[in-house]
Amino acid sequence: MFLIKINRENDVTLLNAAVSDFADGLGYCEYKIPLSIKGVKPKPSQSLILGTKAHHAEEKYEQEHVELEPVSVEAIEDEQEDIEFARENVYSTLSMPFEFPSENVLLSLSGRIDKIMRVEGTLVVQDDKFVARPQTYDKKTQPYPSQLLQVLAYLNSVYSAKRSKDPEDWFEMPHTAKKWQIRICDRKTREPYKIFSGYQDSFELHYFHTALEKFTTIALDITEPEHHNSKPKCDACNLKSFCEFRI
Repeated sequence: MFLIKINRENDVTLLNAAVSDFADGLGYCEYKIPLSIKGVKPKPSQSLILGTKAHHAEEKYEQEHVELEPVSVEAIEDEQEDIEFARENVYSTLSMPFEFPSENVLLSLSGRIDKIMRVEGTLVVQDDKFVARPQTYDKKTQPYPSQLLQVLAYLNSVYSAKRSKDPEDWFEMPHTAKKWQIRICDRKTREPYKIFSGYQDSFELHYFHTALEKFTTIALDITEPEHHNSKPKCDACNLKSFCEFRI
């Protein structure tokens, strides 16, 4: 598991984290952020283990049953050309500088995308959630905040074909619009049960940038985490046994 790391080089504080750390910390519980910095690692839950197995099975199925055109550099650079990358074959890196009164910070978020493509000029990022009871989403009209923050991080990143910190390996995807898609899938059948989707707009971008800044200030101990005050959230949290703030 990727933990939140803080290093200081010259006049800049480098804050490195996984996209999932950011999305979980701002979308689920802000007290996860200091626990991750301390190196607290939860045991993988049964839900996480089964979800990971479903992801692997979906990746294997695509490899065996779907023939995708190889993606060339020329195709990537041509905004009008439709392209589709193989599942979980693209890594993301988001870099965001912040200037605070006390220090200059460079936040870097790293991730691995379930599915990324460009369709008629629109950059599309898809994230699949394999859940035991997809029916619990029947009445939901929008995804959970952590799910939305995750796809927004992917949409606003640069990309690479391997996990790399070398800018030489990164590429961008020219586009006319950005669209996110979150598929709630039945874990047993792996079939999509419900799909949330939307085009990134100025409201979402503002929400995303505000979340990035808050994540950074909490990680650097500039601001205190805010409590969600939800006992069900605490009861369901994989870090509850480590957290002195649980209710």
